[in-house]
Amino acid sequence: MEKKLKNSSSTDIAIIGGGPSSAFAAIEALKKKREVEIFEEHSKIGVPIQCAGLISLSGFKRLKIRVPKDCIQNKVRGSIIYSPNNNKIIIKRKSTQALVIDRGNLDNYLIRSAENLDGKIHTKARVLELLKGKNNSILGIKINKDGKIIEKHSKIVIDGEGVQARFIRQAGLRKVKRSYILPAVQYEMSKVDIIHDFVEMFFGRKISPGFFSYIIPTSEETARVAVATNYGRPIDYLKYFIKKHPIASKKLQKGKIDKISAGSILIGGPIKKTYSNQFLGIGDAVGHVKPTTGGGVVLGGLCAKIAGEIAAESIDKNDTSENFLMKYDKIWRKRFGKEFQYQKLLRLLINNVPDKILDKGFEVISKNNIVELVEEIGDMDLQSSLLKKVLFSPRIFKLLISFIYALIFP
Repeated sequence: MEKKLKNSSSTDIAIIGGGPSSAFAAIEALKKKREVEIFEEHSKIGVPIQCAGLISLSGFKRLKIRVPKDCIQNKVRGSIIYSPNNNKIIIKRKSTQALVIDRGNLDNYLIRSAENLDGKIHTKARVLELLKGKNNSILGIKINKDGKIIEKHSKIVIDGEGVQARFIRQAGLRKVKRSYILPAVQYEMSKVDIIHDFVEMFFGRKISPGFFSYIIPTSEETARVAVATNYGRPIDYLKYFIKKHPIASKKLQKGKIDKISAGSILIGGPIKKTYSNQFLGIGDAVGHVKPTTGGGVVLGGLCAKIAGEIAAESIDKNDTSENFLMKYDKIWRKRFGKEFQYQKLLRLLINNVPDKILDKGFEVISKNNIVELVEEIGDMDLQSSLLKKVLFSPRIFKLLISFIYALIFP
């Protein structure tokens, strides 16, 4: 139950935003017996939904979550990836590899988990600014709650506000570069002709420059269909994709659009510094998102758990300075820094390769049994493990030679 806010009060840790990363950070700090309050600007947790909702089983295992049934909409066991000229690569396994989830229900489940540990949740509580003290110290946050201006003093502020990251600069940090933030539009569709246990991804500058289009089945006849782009309006590309793409149109053009949502996808990886005095940044606010796919629940959640632990530890040791909180940055970079770097490199490579070369790459992969390697050791979240093993695979020499030959003699 939501607690009433006083005009001026204090807490150990004030968390901005009510998304999954905020919940994960809160849960870890609450386990350490710290007082935690979460401030969400919307009237309901999980609204508006701005997520594809595809999360791997291995990701949930890493996060140590047992997913409630009401969060699961569908199960998928593979993906079909189309090149710009519509050659396809099919990656499949016999068992379920990922869940298509209801993000609203998942967000609420995670927030309830924090509440069950005595965390306090405040909705319709828009954070206006950070409260600043001497020597760049952060004393808490100023909030607009139901029209009343309230100051909440805290020992630590954790910023999980999302991609808008209004408070990152106030904390003296650099925001994610605008060029790494792609606008996206997603339809919830029904009466579509799809393969219910396969995600479909479509590459090509004609349909989604700078990213890809996707069809994620939520049931046998319903799906999320989306486009993100670094050029032009995503809604225009999405309409073209549904009506005129030679493969997707056959699956979608007779479908019904039930819901439209818009959001942003991050592809640039984390910012250079995610901490300052009495302040930690988590989730989309600091770029803890997979550059390859824009998914942020798993890696963002794992980093947020570290933030919650370090925030609690800093309070226990009575040292909330940036010299101590640097520990958060060091730990997540040691565990996941190379992962973000590998994925960013792959994303930049794909974005800068012309469609004709990407088509050749698909052909080479199809003819050299690389798909089998992906099926054997692929990981939706820690993708760098696959890249490393592919690079040191005996097959890769033949792949490189074939790829170079295809480029020279098209």
